[in-house]
Amino acid sequence: MISRRTLRSALEPFSIAAFRSVWLGALSGNSGRFAVILVAGWEAFREGHHSAIWPSLVSMLILLPIAVFGLPAGGLADRVNRATQAAVGQAVAAVATAGAAVCIFMHVASLATTLSAAALVGVANAIQGPAWQALIPTIVGKERMVSAALSTRIAQQGSELVGPAIGTAILTTVGPGWTFLACSLFYAVGVAMMARVRGQVRPAPRVARTTMWHEVRAGVSYLRTTAPLGLLFVWVTLHCCLTMATFGILPTVATVNFGGAAGAYGLLLTAFGAGSILGPLLVMGFSNRARPGSLLWITGVLSGAPLIVVGLSHLEWLSVAMECLAGVGQAVFMAVIYASVQTCAKDAVRGRVASIQLTSTTGAMGLASIAWGALVGVASVGFVLAVPSALFVLVCLLLTKRASGLNRAVARHAGPVLPTLADHAPSVA
Repeated sequence: MISRRTLRSALEPFSIAAFRSVWLGALSGNSGRFAVILVAGWEAFREGHHSAIWPSLVSMLILLPIAVFGLPAGGLADRVNRATQAAVGQAVAAVATAGAAVCIFMHVASLATTLSAAALVGVANAIQGPAWQALIPTIVGKERMVSAALSTRIAQQGSELVGPAIGTAILTTVGPGWTFLACSLFYAVGVAMMARVRGQVRPAPRVARTTMWHEVRAGVSYLRTTAPLGLLFVWVTLHCCLTMATFGILPTVATVNFGGAAGAYGLLLTAFGAGSILGPLLVMGFSNRARPGSLLWITGVLSGAPLIVVGLSHLEWLSVAMECLAGVGQAVFMAVIYASVQTCAKDAVRGRVASIQLTSTTGAMGLASIAWGALVGVASVGFVLAVPSALFVLVCLLLTKRASGLNRAVARHAGPVLPTLADHAPSVA
């Protein structure tokens, strides 16, 4: 039973008005992104003569820009008001999706306009991503970062349900134009939420004015020389490559292991999504006592071990249960990585550190996804799912002795409690 005191501690970030605004902005903006993936993917499929390549291209255009624009966006986030930059990114996405809606209403929509809208949404995500991640520690303080990271993870995972659910309802009743317009509204809410906190956030302190690319290089150097950031980045990159990147072969797993039952794939996705929300909710109950290194080790093993069972099992109920456990592990692992990285980074470089993490993990996951998908053509799909997952479990086992060191390192960087918006901003809606 979670005590009332523990529950209050877990929900403490929500007592800060600015954090509530950022959290709602994350939920709304990410819901817009997943709704865009839905409607743009469908429109590209329809306009591209029902070829599966075009929906895949939509997803790539939304993800790829972070690898191209992420680093300069991170450098910019350490120069300007981060809330303003995040709002600009959301505004670009709102304009792009509104433009796609106008094209449909005017009957001038085409495959090119749909792909262009998806690409602009990808650029918008690259602009706002590093700024949004670097903004939260300033609002809640290092001592509340684990709770805040778990809470924002719930918003991110929840958006994977909210966006497609609302998007599907609109798409199937009134059509794609109104669906794109709904996406624009999602982003507009995100803009409004960021605008509410921009007056309370200032740019990171700067020592000297240099070129942005010099600052990006300085951020990379900082990452290499500041422990334990290097270890955290290697660990999360391997996590994305060996567990999260295998997500794309789940349809084949469902087909091969469960006799082609269409409902099996939906059950696996639903179970993973449920676990991704349940995990952060459970851990929030003791987040004030959480030791990041130990939690990363436990959830790292939990990210990979259940997927071994999913790959090798032909029992649908068992695989569904294991997907739920994998969702718990992966969501908490990514939240604790984010909290630990931002706790260990100085405020002056948080934008660049966030951008390097987003760029490396997104790029690595994209390449690994292609590799695992190609390997399915020459090897058993269960084997392809189980082996990378087992390798990541092995990585975690090899890092057992490093967990205590990570606990001490993160605690050292957390240091004394410093003033944040929690101390001087009004706690009002």
